[in-house]
Amino acid sequence: MELTYLGTATLAIRVGETRLLTDPVFDAMGSTYDFGLWFTPRSWFASEKRYTTPVSPASLGRFDAVLLSHDHHADNLDLSGRALVADEARVAQVITTVPSARRLARSPANHDAPGRGLGLGERAIGLAPGARTRVGPLTITAIVARHGPSYAPQVHEVTGFVIDVDDGPRVWISGDTVMFPALAAKLSELRRERPVDLAVVHCGAVGFPHAPGFRHARFTFDAAEAIAACRMVDARQILPIHRTGWAHFQQPESELHRAFAAAGLEERTRFLGLGATLEL
Repeated sequence: MELTYLGTATLAIRVGETRLLTDPVFDAMGSTYDFGLWFTPRSWFASEKRYTTPVSPASLGRFDAVLLSHDHHADNLDLSGRALVADEARVAQVITTVPSARRLARSPANHDAPGRGLGLGERAIGLAPGARTRVGPLTITAIVARHGPSYAPQVHEVTGFVIDVDDGPRVWISGDTVMFPALAAKLSELRRERPVDLAVVHCGAVGFPHAPGFRHARFTFDAAEAIAACRMVDARQILPIHRTGWAHFQQPESELHRAFAAAGLEERTRFLGLGATLEL
């Protein structure tokens, strides 16, 4: 298995002849998006992309599946990513949450935006937590996640994934989530079932300090929760992603590095640079 890091939560994954892509984000550096609902002031939830993706979507070839944490935020599926997954010649299917699959299956609107239809039809596969599907020699299982505090809108419309390779490694991808009891229970269950060879954890401590009611809320793992999650699954290797590159990421990457080192996990942890590859 090879995993190539393309920024934010985007990984190109190859297992033999089978190819996956996670959370496609390819828009230009400086692109801005509003992560709030339509009626909230833009200043509360706006953010900017602050890096250049090392490859273009056109250079990546065809994927057997895209694993999509959720469709309604542009740091997991931006406009360029949406154009990629809409192209049936480039992406065979999109595996995501049930609400995301329902939205993506609908006919496209005149104006494209995160959370709108892309006309994917049956190519959009919605998995409830615990449900699974097959892609080549891989079993893909949806894992519970919660994208922020329980009172936030669409908080449960997000998923993580476990990838089990036939006669090969097990990979857990957290998706955009915070720690909460159902996830902690599931991670403990994964550890009992079978070792996790690689934990891919979405970090960044995402927050929106200008939004009333959310000033102190967090929407993804901070370093402490990411470390706790990796210990829950006793991960043999750890790959932190979704850790830098957007204005709404509140924890500097340097703090993340220090925390993993202080926790004694430095030798297990790989912080891939843009375009770098991890072989598992």
